Amino acid sequence: MKQAIRLLAFSILLALGTPPASAQNYCADACRRMIDAAHALEGQGKYQEALEQYRAAQKAEPLASLPVSSEAALILHLSSRVKPDLTETWRKAARAKSEQALKLWPDDPVAQETLRQMDDDAPSPLHQPTPDAARLYAEAEAQFSQQHYDQALPKYQAAAQADPQYSAAWVGAADCYFRQKDWAQAEALFRRAAQVEPNNSQAWRFLSDTLVIQNQPAAAEAALFSAIAADPSQLPNWGKLASLRAHEGKPVRPLGLKRGVRVTQGADGKYQVGIDDWAARNPETPDAALRLMLGLSEVKLRTEDKDKTRPPYEIELESWRGALKVADELKTSTGKDLSDPALLHLQAMAHDGQLEPAVLILMFRQSYRPALASWLAAHPDGVKAFVERYGLGP
Repeated sequence: MKQAIRLLAFSILLALGTPPASAQNYCADACRRMIDAAHALEGQGKYQEALEQYRAAQKAEPLASLPVSSEAALILHLSSRVKPDLTETWRKAARAKSEQALKLWPDDPVAQETLRQMDDDAPSPLHQPTPDAARLYAEAEAQFSQQHYDQALPKYQAAAQADPQYSAAWVGAADCYFRQKDWAQAEALFRRAAQVEPNNSQAWRFLSDTLVIQNQPAAAEAALFSAIAADPSQLPNWGKLASLRAHEGKPVRPLGLKRGVRVTQGADGKYQVGIDDWAARNPETPDAALRLMLGLSEVKLRTEDKDKTRPPYEIELESWRGALKVADELKTSTGKDLSDPALLHLQAMAHDGQLEPAVLILMFRQSYRPALASWLAAHPDGVKAFVERYGLGP
């Protein structure tokens, strides 16, 4: 989804004006011109030249995160085009650049989106275009990246006509109107994109932006809840929701969960538990015990699932249930409680009978989508109710 990341970068550049008091995310005129030039080069398929422009922007503004995260996004995009034996090297480089950007600005959405795409365990559910639609869309992107919106628009429209189920083309057309401040047309086409593919989280988010500009905060918030329901892992949705709700005195804070443990399968087929270094420093604490049990529970469930028929969501949910049960038992037997605020929140949600939506909403991965669809069918307003109850996002 390189288009999604490109549009994020454009949104940030448009939002940045006078540098704020904390200017890590600020990109001055020279920096912005270089990023614009890099976007144009990407649209023309001139990737090496684009990388050089991003690196020049980094030299011009060493504290700005966007040139770094934009380079990370491009490297990830290119990792699918290099020889297979080089793919992992390029992905590691994209991860390192994303982490570098987040050190400059912890909320950089381009870096967040790049990492999300790398860490997800299943492909995007969005429609893959026909060859003709993909060609027209690429031509539109080349014009859009040069801010030639009048020339990009008919190309996006032609792509949508060539493949009416290709919602990204409707988003691109809507964004052309948005850039030209034609809010009514932009709103209509963002809605069209969301109707074509309700799982297009970006279409809902951009619709929300359009509604905010038209002073319709309630409708904008509803669109954001639709965006989150479409893909709870896209952090820009949560950031925009937090901003809207802050004006209403209803804060939405990030849970900030660090799992701290991972399960890998060796060449011999056996599963192993790996604890992150930071999580292993205090092995006698309830937090460490919970994380160890989380990994051991996952190993047990995966080992028992010899035919690999159990959905990943069920394995994650049951792993958390087992781990949180151990934390409860430790508190009863020793009086020692968890200390990590994120783990304490999850423990409280489990006690409330809300661990299922907590995993779906706060830890979403694409492989959980069937479970999310079932839960949303049973709880149409479930995302909003969850946020109202806890005031938390990922």
